[in-house]
Amino acid sequence: MSTLGERIRYIRQEILKVNQAEFAKRIDFNRVATISDYEKDKRNPDITALRKISFIGGVKLDWLLTGSGPISSYDMINTEHACEPRAAYGEHFVCVKVYDMLSAGGPDNFPGTDPMDSVMVPKKDYVKGPLALRVRGEAMAPNILHDATVGVDVNDKRLVSGDIYAVWLNFEGVSVKRVFIHPDKVVLKPDNPTFPHTAVYAEDLRTFVIGKVVWLYQSY
Repeated sequence: MSTLGERIRYIRQEILKVNQAEFAKRIDFNRVATISDYEKDKRNPDITALRKISFIGGVKLDWLLTGSGPISSYDMINTEHACEPRAAYGEHFVCVKVYDMLSAGGPDNFPGTDPMDSVMVPKKDYVKGPLALRVRGEAMAPNILHDATVGVDVNDKRLVSGDIYAVWLNFEGVSVKRVFIHPDKVVLKPDNPTFPHTAVYAEDLRTFVIGKVVWLYQSY
């Protein structure tokens, strides 16, 4: 990887494992051709683009620019999605595993599957929610959109009326819902009024809560 373009291609293909269109989307570029030009060394990114590329790839900016020194703050980049939670991008960010809401396991063995991705989050967010879910569907729109990433505190299952939780629903799997507590039941309400409510009764309360949603990353 002697050129900047080769290192950018390495980040896209081997670390992030995405195509050029998805890579362009992640760094807020409208033209996919720009990524192709970068990787073929036909043009160089400006410093803003370089910082974005190093950030989403979890690599050191010095390595991206020069090809010298460690790729990251670690001995090597784990090119699988299942990165171990660890300090990243200096001392301020941590790599958090992201699990697909459609395939994650139930409350007894959450997450129960391999992560689909990883995301760098500020250390303060990692402390609050060390696991993350990729939201599917529009049930929580407009507050939580399809493809958003939410952090989940699996140690906080104490229900507070009006707060948002990751829950397990039979025949539906993992879902993100706002909860409202009633004397004999808990009502799980999507923020999108076109989606139905779900009632969970007292005998089921201890088995359905995975954890409290404590942070949210999404693009509008």
